[in-house]
Amino acid sequence: MSVDTRAIERRLNGLAKTQLPFATALGINDVAGQIVEAEGSALERDLDRPAPFTKRGLAVHRASKRKLVAVVGFKPVQADYLALQATGGKRRAKRRAVVVPVNQRLNKYGNMPKGALARSLAKPNVFSGTVNGVSGIWQRPKRGKRRTKARGAQSGAVGTVGARKGLKLLVAYKSAVTYTPRLKFVPRAHRQASATIAPAIARRLRQAVKTAR
Repeated sequence: MSVDTRAIERRLNGLAKTQLPFATALGINDVAGQIVEAEGSALERDLDRPAPFTKRGLAVHRASKRKLVAVVGFKPVQADYLALQATGGKRRAKRRAVVVPVNQRLNKYGNMPKGALARSLAKPNVFSGTVNGVSGIWQRPKRGKRRTKARGAQSGAVGTVGARKGLKLLVAYKSAVTYTPRLKFVPRAHRQASATIAPAIARRLRQAVKTAR
């Protein structure tokens, strides 16, 4: 968010003109703070139960009278996984695969708890493998004849197993996952900035002129 104040400056007297950069920076920062509050509330509407860590990702780089620009956005970690929520597109696996929960217990924010995969794989009836062309983490039924055999599962490698009735897919391995845009962060911020920046600067300029010494 940046502001060109040259047109305003030409219409001001000496005192107001000297106060304009300071007032403009304050006005920009006022609006930036309002956008952060609005975006924080809107996350609940755009996303399904955003975690507190996601909400804490909103940040502001404030304007100064020498640099009349403010930036409202997300910190790098949150921005990395929220980008596709805003733009849509495919998330491709950075390493082996994207892990997609299927029949896995999730926490109240809709995410797999930390360490959930390791705990699942530690169970004797759970294995990582490919069944009928579907790769993931599978659970065998508690009873029944076990005639499946994982191959090449050393060091976390995905093995190939024969089809077996009663297997439950807990987690699927995908090479990519497609997202549809849900996070309306940018258009919402633009609308709010356009509607509020001029009044905010005018208010701050009046205050600056009134209190100037």
